[in-house]
Amino acid sequence: MNFEGFTLVFFNGDPPPKKRLDGLIRSPLCVVCADGGAQKAIATGYTPDLIVGDLDSLDGSYSFPDKTEIVKIPSQENTDFEKTLDLMLERDMDDFLVTAFSGGRIDQTLANVQIAYEYSSKCRIVLADDEYVVFPVRDHIEQILRPGTAVSVIAMADETVVTTVGLAYELKNSIVPKGGHGVSNRSVSREVKIKVDKGGILVLVKYA
Repeated sequence: MNFEGFTLVFFNGDPPPKKRLDGLIRSPLCVVCADGGAQKAIATGYTPDLIVGDLDSLDGSYSFPDKTEIVKIPSQENTDFEKTLDLMLERDMDDFLVTAFSGGRIDQTLANVQIAYEYSSKCRIVLADDEYVVFPVRDHIEQILRPGTAVSVIAMADETVVTTVGLAYELKNSIVPKGGHGVSNRSVSREVKIKVDKGGILVLVKYA
């Protein structure tokens, strides 16, 4: 998996080690942080190019280089994740690898995953934590994986219909109910293809 040319986005959760991120995206287009995600980016070894949010979680003890742009959006009508994505889309940025989205509060983690899925109709957005890469998928996805890689398919819409190729438990125009159905599958060939015939899914790939 390689996401060169994507924008790397940090939130205020637990980021993977930089070595792990380097394996996914060695040269981000730029580094964008939602509010307190700036501290997590710096701690992981990145310098923020852009910080967005209401800035209530931004530690005032940090000093940022002159090149770092800080955009304060005080509205309480949407989350810092939504504010960040909206601003980047306004600037014609539309490929995002999002990290530090999980860890700590489960409500914020679930909200971030839901927002990523909703915005996947407008942009390419991928989530990465210490174990998994998470792809919101509304049409299809193809990945080259090591055989035996854990792959889960989770429905995000009612009456989701999915077809897969290259998994141990194949789906062929199968309805995937919401909930835990589709969890803990695995790849059996290097090339894995998943097609969404109706609805939408999250594809979670455990990466070594």
